[in-house]
Amino acid sequence: AGVTYASIYSFKGLSGVAAGDGYTLSQALVAEAVFTFLLSFTVLCVAVSNLTKASHYFGLAIGFCVVVGGFGIGSISGGALNPAVALGIASVGGGAVNAAAYTGVELLAGAAAAGVFKLTHDVELESQAAKSLV
Repeated sequence: AGVTYASIYSFKGLSGVAAGDGYTLSQALVAEAVFTFLLSFTVLCVAVSNLTKASHYFGLAIGFCVVVGGFGIGSISGGALNPAVALGIASVGGGAVNAAAYTGVELLAGAAAAGVFKLTHDVELESQAAKSLV
């Protein structure tokens, strides 16, 4: 995906996975963590949970999280919000260290969102139907 994206733009003007101008890598990673957590928790709440599932509008809620994340942190970190996207963009620039840092932070943020989801939706997760899935 990263190579396809780069070929569309003739491999020019690509910044890869890196902090934006005027920002440090740690600031970019914090921004990625916050918005990856937000996106992951939103997906769990509106598309997975029977208690808070929004059957007709879950795509809108998830899409708006991506748009807000892109506009909110795009200039800070690039707004990858997904380890697969970070690795794809890193394949055309940014380096392995940045790719590993972004991927690690995004995986940790997703795990944190799953943990918070378990805490806030524990009643639902303890049901007999949920246990039969395991």
